[in-house]
Amino acid sequence: MVDNKFFKILIENTFLKITSKNNNLVKRFRSFKRGSSPKDQDFFCIEGTHLIEELLKSGKNPSKILVTEKWLRKNPNLSKKFDESLINIVSEEVLASAISTINPDGIAALVEISEIPNYQFNRKDDFVLVLDRIQDPGNMGNLFRTALAAGVNAIFLAGGAHPLGQKVLRASSGAVFHLPFLRFDGIEEEILNSLLKTLSELSNVGFKIFSTSSHNESSKKPSKPYWEVDWSRPTALILGNEGQGIHKKIQEAFNETITIPHSEIVESLNVACVAVPLLLERKRVAYTSK
Repeated sequence: MVDNKFFKILIENTFLKITSKNNNLVKRFRSFKRGSSPKDQDFFCIEGTHLIEELLKSGKNPSKILVTEKWLRKNPNLSKKFDESLINIVSEEVLASAISTINPDGIAALVEISEIPNYQFNRKDDFVLVLDRIQDPGNMGNLFRTALAAGVNAIFLAGGAHPLGQKVLRASSGAVFHLPFLRFDGIEEEILNSLLKTLSELSNVGFKIFSTSSHNESSKKPSKPYWEVDWSRPTALILGNEGQGIHKKIQEAFNETITIPHSEIVESLNVACVAVPLLLERKRVAYTSK
């Protein structure tokens, strides 16, 4: 780990500082500005002190770090947690050119995707959130954050925004690092088949599978308000795409639907807003039943 002597050498020897925007490492970071890098598909980029802290709290580590002198001086305790071989000092101008944050606070890092393992089912798990084609990165990040607060064990993703994208990571405030997820990729039919197979397996081991729908949505399927559900049972809750809702094939496969009754003036609610009462209801029931 880094010691004070190492910091002194780094900071006092300006020749060690990267000042060129054309430096290969800087260009490597820059390739992640628009999401994943086509040349670095085994890595993702995180920006800012808070995400760095959450990564370390989750027991994961960065592979490369760009940092300014100012940040090192301001964060000596956090800096000591890094292996010194990972640290690369850059000027503030170079860092700003390399990452997507408009006013960076002084640090960014590359992380190997292998640090974020795919979810493996544990028989102790009893609460799963399923997100069907959630497209907006802000919604995706907020859903991860709410799920973590609600004690969700894992999230299943049927396509949609990638949880390791910079906008999702930022919106989640690092919750993505603490909450296991399983993302189904491929063409729509492949994604649906994989998800339905996984949900059927959960159903076979005792999980209740609940779809959600708008209060104003006309449907022949019976539904009930979320507070009438027995949340004490192992549960998989499905939330659907912002514009289209839950895919028809998923709705047909699982016939229990819950709603959040609301004014008819409003056609539908934002999916991230819907998630808050639904996910936290389980926590509320657990607290009040003690």
